[in-house]
Amino acid sequence: MAALIGATATFATALFQLLVNARRQAAERAAGKPASRKPGTWLAIFALMLAAAVGGYAFAEYQAYRDREDSRLLRQEMQTRLRDIGEAAVRLERAGIQKSDQSEADARLVAERRRGAEGVVAVIGLPPCATGQSAADAQTACSETNAIHASVCVTIPASATVTEVQLFTRTDDAQQPWTESKVQTGQDAGAAKFVDAFYERAQPDAKEVCQRFMHWGSQKGRLARVLVKYAP
Repeated sequence: MAALIGATATFATALFQLLVNARRQAAERAAGKPASRKPGTWLAIFALMLAAAVGGYAFAEYQAYRDREDSRLLRQEMQTRLRDIGEAAVRLERAGIQKSDQSEADARLVAERRRGAEGVVAVIGLPPCATGQSAADAQTACSETNAIHASVCVTIPASATVTEVQLFTRTDDAQQPWTESKVQTGQDAGAAKFVDAFYERAQPDAKEVCQRFMHWGSQKGRLARVLVKYAP
C-alpha cells in the first residue's frame, strides 16, 4: 500500500510537470516566440516515472518478503509453543497417572493392613460320626481311629506373612460366641480337636493357610473355625 501511494504521487507529479511544460510551450507559440524544447526534461520525467515504478515494485516485493518472513517466524514460534504445551500436557498427564496409581496403591495397602490386622476367617461344618450302627453302639465305636478328618483353609495374599492363627470349635447347635470356643492345637474339645501345625498351600494369585481338624463325636455335628492374621 505504501509503494502504491508513492508510485501514484510520483506519477501525478510527473503528469503535472508534463502538463505545465506543454502549457508553457503553447503560450510561447501564441506569443510568436520559438518554443523551447528540453528533451532532457522529458527524459528526466520518464526516467523518474520508470524509477518510481521499479522502486515501488521493489519496495512492494521487499514488504511481501518481510511479511512472509514474519509469518514464517510466527509459525515456527507457534509450533514451538504448541510442542512445549504438548510436552507439558504429557508430563502432567503422566504425573497425574503416577499420583493416582500411587494413591490407589497406598489405599490398597492400608486396606490390606487393616484386613490382616483384623484377620480372615474360614469355617467348616462336619456331621456326627456314623458307623452304620445304632446310636448307642456308634457312641462307643466312634473314636480317633475312625474320626472324620478335614482341613480348614483361609485365603490370604501370596506375599503376606502369617502373624497369628487362632482356632475355634463348637457343636453346630451351640449358642455360645466364638470367643468362648477358642482352643489350642491338640486340645480335646469334646470328641474333636485341631491337629498338627498349620501349613501353607500356594495358589495362582494367593495362598491358603490350612489347619487340620478331626471330629469323632456321634451325637452332634461340629463346626471348626480358623482366624488367620497376617502382615502384607
